[in-house]
Amino acid sequence: MKAIANRAWLYSRLSRDDDAELNSLTNQQNIIRSYAESNGYSVVGESSDDNISGMHFNREGIDRIYEAVEAKSIDAVIVKDLSRLGRHRTQTAMFIDFLRENDVKVISVTENIDTSNEDDDLMVGFKGIFNDMYARDISKKIRAGYLQKQKQGIVLIPPMGYFKDKNTNEIVIMDEPAQIVKRIFRLFLDGYGIKTIAKMLNDDGVKSPGYYQKKYLNKKPGYDKPEIASRYLWNATTVKRILENEFYIGTLVCHQSYTNKINKVRKFLPEEEQIRHENFVPPIISKETFEKVRAVLESKKKTNVRAGQNKPFHRYTGLLKCADCGASFSCKTRHWKDQPERIEYVCNSYHRYGKDHCTPHRINEETLDCIINKELHNIIEVAQKNFAKVDKEFKKWKRDKGNTINMLEALESQLAQRKEDQQSILLERLRDKQRASIYTEMLEKCESDISNLESKIARMKDLNKTVIERRSELESSLEVLKRIANENRISDADLRLLIESIRISERDGKLNVEIMLNGNFRRHVDIYRDGELDDSFMEMWIMQA
Repeated sequence: MKAIANRAWLYSRLSRDDDAELNSLTNQQNIIRSYAESNGYSVVGESSDDNISGMHFNREGIDRIYEAVEAKSIDAVIVKDLSRLGRHRTQTAMFIDFLRENDVKVISVTENIDTSNEDDDLMVGFKGIFNDMYARDISKKIRAGYLQKQKQGIVLIPPMGYFKDKNTNEIVIMDEPAQIVKRIFRLFLDGYGIKTIAKMLNDDGVKSPGYYQKKYLNKKPGYDKPEIASRYLWNATTVKRILENEFYIGTLVCHQSYTNKINKVRKFLPEEEQIRHENFVPPIISKETFEKVRAVLESKKKTNVRAGQNKPFHRYTGLLKCADCGASFSCKTRHWKDQPERIEYVCNSYHRYGKDHCTPHRINEETLDCIINKELHNIIEVAQKNFAKVDKEFKKWKRDKGNTINMLEALESQLAQRKEDQQSILLERLRDKQRASIYTEMLEKCESDISNLESKIARMKDLNKTVIERRSELESSLEVLKRIANENRISDADLRLLIESIRISERDGKLNVEIMLNGNFRRHVDIYRDGELDDSFMEMWIMQA
């Protein structure tokens, strides 16, 4: 009976932050095996976890202990110390309780702890707190060190198209994969969908980023990956990540997310907490191209655009809305004898359910292009007038900048003086309690003055900032508009950069075309009859939310 009562399981664990020599698996196993033999335990099994954190219990070595406990084949688990079993205070305590409920004790050799002994309960609790605090402190220090490296700019493995020299840390462009990246951006701006691009690349035998990681870094797919991973195929997620990655315009963005190493929860951080390094690497894609792609991605997200299989989407797909029934528009290509093909858009309600539910609202692509071109030149004219006004204010602000600075300094000096007065009045009120009401009135007047001064200072600073920012925004928008207008035909990407939506209504055979523009532009209404401009007017100004 004694041999049966002393069936032991030996467990050891080594994590990244442990002393490799002191806590090596071999050293731990020697210690606990020696203890088992010296104290009459019969070793029925053993397990270990190498390079695994003790802050979670999702470990293969622990799973084997669970199996042995459920099989009623062990009476004790022997470890070098309790931190080897686990460092998470709560989870370790729960695991020890699970073992107790199944009449299995834990023996900590170097700490002389036996969990079946009630006198050791206090020490077990204390060790649990200490081990937990140690792990959290190490985790905090590692995060702080890594954050400092992120502030300086750190790249472990650059994305497809780049290679990092481990000796010099220099990041250079690799021509072959860089050409694939350029092709992806080009295809997307040509109107092809993300899934279609992935299929086109696979059909052409183009290898995915994993292939180039293997080629340049000898990095192979994980052992748990299926066989298909070794074919290096493209999928929509990989294509989208490339299109959204600012690294391709030379910008390194660090500290985008944070993973809690204890509970394994990943949290994405807001932009203001992220660390950006502009011009960190040579760009593969121009900023202009990247911004066009970003605009198209945002537009597709809002309008739920879907392209046909292996075909680009039509120019106005997702932008047109029926103002009468709220439906989107369907696109049809019309073929006529001895005439070029014509692309038409009709209300989807009419297309699917017939004239009893809505009218056609039929409009062809050429007519829409003419409307947009005309509107673009109207917008440029208005934008130039606005810029001239703001530029005039900016020049006036620059001339008066010295006076403004002097006024700010004077106001800040007054504010500092009134705050000193406030402190003096408070002290006097404490000394002269008989006239406390007089001092209270003086304090109220002082607080009112401080509030007014702070408000004036804030308004002046805000005005200075607004003048500069507004001029910069208008100048940038005007440059974009002029670039678009200088092209022979507005590209599909620029179309979505410029337009938020186009609402079309139909009354008595007339189409009312209402264009909602992105940015600080205007809403302009044109009325067309039989494809010809019949009337037009400016309805209202639109400010982007």
